[in-house]
Amino acid sequence: MFLLRKITYIAEKPDIGKALAAYLWPNGNCHKEKVFIQSGDTTVTWAFGHILRLASPEEYGEEYKVWANYPVLPKVWKVKPAAAAVAQLAVIKKLLMETDVVVHVGDPDREGQLLIDEILRYLHFDGKVQRLLINAKDDESLKRAFSQITDNKKYANLYYAGLGREQADWLVGMNLTRAYTVNARKYGYESTFRIGRVKVPTLALVVNREKEIKGFKPAKYYELKGIFEKEGIPFKATLKPTEKLPLDEENRIKDKNILQAVKLKVEQAEVIVKDIQEKDMVQQPPLPYSLDTLQVEANKKYGFSPKEVLATVQDLYEKKYVSYPRSDCNYIPVSQKEDAPRILPVLQAFGIAGADTADMKLTSKAFNDEKITAHHAIIPTGIQPEKLTETEQKIYALIAQRYVLQFFLAHEYRKITFTLVVADEIFTGSGKVILKQGYKAYETEEKEAESLDSNLKLPALAVGEKIEKATYSIADKVTTPPKRFTEGTLLAAMANIWRFVDAKNPNREKLKEVKGIGTPATRDTIIAELQADILNGKPIEPCMTKIKKELLPTEFGISLIENVDHSLTLPDATAEMEYALSEIAAGKKNLSEYMDDMITMVHQNIQFAENRKFPLPKGKICEMCPICSKGELIRRYSPKVKKYFHICSNPDCVSPVTGRKLFYEDEHGKPIVVKCPECGTILVRILKNGVFWLCSKCNKTFNDKAGKPDLSLKKE
Repeated sequence: MFLLRKITYIAEKPDIGKALAAYLWPNGNCHKEKVFIQSGDTTVTWAFGHILRLASPEEYGEEYKVWANYPVLPKVWKVKPAAAAVAQLAVIKKLLMETDVVVHVGDPDREGQLLIDEILRYLHFDGKVQRLLINAKDDESLKRAFSQITDNKKYANLYYAGLGREQADWLVGMNLTRAYTVNARKYGYESTFRIGRVKVPTLALVVNREKEIKGFKPAKYYELKGIFEKEGIPFKATLKPTEKLPLDEENRIKDKNILQAVKLKVEQAEVIVKDIQEKDMVQQPPLPYSLDTLQVEANKKYGFSPKEVLATVQDLYEKKYVSYPRSDCNYIPVSQKEDAPRILPVLQAFGIAGADTADMKLTSKAFNDEKITAHHAIIPTGIQPEKLTETEQKIYALIAQRYVLQFFLAHEYRKITFTLVVADEIFTGSGKVILKQGYKAYETEEKEAESLDSNLKLPALAVGEKIEKATYSIADKVTTPPKRFTEGTLLAAMANIWRFVDAKNPNREKLKEVKGIGTPATRDTIIAELQADILNGKPIEPCMTKIKKELLPTEFGISLIENVDHSLTLPDATAEMEYALSEIAAGKKNLSEYMDDMITMVHQNIQFAENRKFPLPKGKICEMCPICSKGELIRRYSPKVKKYFHICSNPDCVSPVTGRKLFYEDEHGKPIVVKCPECGTILVRILKNGVFWLCSKCNKTFNDKAGKPDLSLKKE
């Protein structure tokens, strides 16, 4: 007997759920509720991103409300519903009670896998679960996705990788933010040391670059240039200094007089072509965009922030104009080449250069099944865009142009390098001859800057021939510091973090596979959070700031990097953590082993924070404690009474009269320290039956005048 099964699709977000429903029931023959859509035995519902969260420290015990109580190392992890998602979770729970088969429609990545799997585990669903990977919301893409639906068990390791990322970030963030903040405050720091597994090494890139720039000393050097001419065509070459000339460690000449002498010598000598090397080069079309490469290009070309780009491409995705936005892949499945006849006319109508002459018989290297991860590159879907904003038009055009270029031939050119002998000196130069323009004829992006020494046009040269005309000049040069990061170049550095890993690290090459620190979906948020000056409605110290396009670290950002364990700032450790997560996803590493490593790292950092003698914050002067003369009076904030106060950093320091800790009033960031004029005991401000100041030794009282004791008169 054939039994109907009740099927529930759970999407990651409402827009995906509604797109699914529109595909399943194109005539609208379905019942729509606010939180689900249903027809017969099939239901589509959704989450709102993460509707479950890891419990906060205080939810593991009241004692963890106090920041000084750390570490917090859960033996059994608690998961709680997000406050705004309780009702939706209840709907999903009720639906699952009547469901035979769940179709998991989380985003096609580590976080999307975690997001729906954790709901199913939290609600103890033990029925069959299938996995539907959606890369775009148009009908063709959905049809393709449904044809490839699989058992969700296939993605169990991806779930464990997402869980490892989530729990590791919690352990680092919760414990080390507490440890460093609590211990720094003993030395007068007032700001919260916001520690994050990815955030700290990202900030360190900016801080270290700024230190390079500040420590850079420009150096003058000189080059001898020659402009030669044959058959009426001028071309240039530069003196290649030999060891017989005094050179610095970079093989540069720093004494102009030396080149003056060489110039006099060569001006009287004949020029002979000594050597010519030719090499035919092939340049393939640039790959379609992943999110990070799109963010970098849009920042470079239009100045858009990474967060702005993600928001825009997300809007385009929700309107069905482009494929899944949070992709770390630059390749397209081979099967999707058959979509080109449907997509290219749409791009032609949009005005994309080359869409009308693209050769659909060509297959670029972008079409490669072996390079596809959970999702493919960001490409147009073939839905005609309408009513786009100016920003949407620019982002869509970038995506569309890259897609069009996949249907053009490679750019081909001949690279020519030549050597000239003048007297006993060597001059070298280069140039290129374009053989086939290929995709370059339609590339609208900024042309790559040609080397200043490269010749755009060269005459025919032959070894042994003489060049009749030559003029020489000495160019004044100066070394330049490295450039500051922009949001775009910082994001590119995060995505290619292996470049910043110590060259001696044996895993450096292997870390190329990691695809950076953070994820395409979180990198823009991390960069924005490091610049934030408000958190949860409260002012905070930003770690870096943006001036025009450049990112500069703040004093607090520099202080944070200088005061945490050096290993926490290195990209090596974080990149290796990401590599470990990719190993978990591939089933090559155990989650518990990874978490043990993270707990060890947390303990090491706690030990470092507790043993650290934090230097006084820049520009801050702390007063020595007038009682013990050992500690310093440090400023604290009381959220209970909503005011600042000062306390001795020496934990053993107490009042010699009462045996209790003394608290000092605050005046514009400085402690108010006033002694009793009769016995010399520190006066304490009392807020009882009015406001007055009390000497706890001789019990004398004084009126309060503008927050200070009035010593001229005793309290009436």
